[in-house]
Amino acid sequence: MAFANIPRGIFSNIGVKLLALVVGIVIWFNAISQQEEERDFVVPLELANLADTLTVTGRVPPSVEIAVRASRRDLLLMEFRRAAVMLNMSNAGPGRFTQRLSVSDIAFPPGVEPFRVRIVSPLLVDFDIEELATRRARVAVTLAGSLPNDQLLGSVPEAEPDWVLVTGPENLVRRLDRVPTEPVDLSKIKESGAREVKIDPPPLVAAQPDKVRIQIEISERSTRVLSNIPPTVLLDEPTFSVEVVPKTLTLTLEGPKALLNSLSSKDVSILLDLSGKAPGRYRLAPEVIVPNGIVRYSLDIDSVRVFVTRAKPL
Repeated sequence: MAFANIPRGIFSNIGVKLLALVVGIVIWFNAISQQEEERDFVVPLELANLADTLTVTGRVPPSVEIAVRASRRDLLLMEFRRAAVMLNMSNAGPGRFTQRLSVSDIAFPPGVEPFRVRIVSPLLVDFDIEELATRRARVAVTLAGSLPNDQLLGSVPEAEPDWVLVTGPENLVRRLDRVPTEPVDLSKIKESGAREVKIDPPPLVAAQPDKVRIQIEISERSTRVLSNIPPTVLLDEPTFSVEVVPKTLTLTLEGPKALLNSLSSKDVSILLDLSGKAPGRYRLAPEVIVPNGIVRYSLDIDSVRVFVTRAKPL
């Protein structure tokens, strides 16, 4: 029967037939890939050849939308090898910079040859350029959170080094005499020790070094009572005589235990300011000066009586 010869006909010269099939598929794919299409791409905007002494301020668009008409093959390549808009800044100087984007600014990946390209958005860029400046700035340690109620900082944390170099737009840097660190969360600190903390400069400003070490000393909270402290009287007129009632005061201090244990009445001052006052009777609130690290203090009385008289001539 004729049907019995069909399988033999199919498999005869099978190599030639498979080769013809592969060639046909290749030709078909090649024809498809050469067909033109237009597709939109979002590509990065890069600033090239800007002088080292200049910096850009204001917002620069991070990307540009372009429409590309090319073969399917080239469009497929652009999905994996991205193009970019390269803005040449070699002739830019300080001041306002405005430039219309051009198709000639687009850098296509190797092997991609589009038939037609146009810029979709933005059509131009507009930003400021400033001179770079560098100066020294003191490091300010930033603290956040709080220690448990029974603990205190034994001393005010200081940075090492306590000065850094800051570089950025001249308009910002010339007013920058202090630069903060990233916040140190006291609620997460369990024991004393040194820690490395990053500098947190304003936008567009860089710090060198960009990290500092700070020493955190944690101490037990305690109180100390200093008794029989005579107030110090400040007078303009040396011929006046002053009597203070009571003659001595009691000062209660709260702070780190180690600091309080090292204090004496000579380390604090209780001042009565009589500057510009004539002879007479006064009731004054004392001014208290205590060492750094004391978190709270109080006197046993709120005010004292002061009697000012002219000294009797000898």
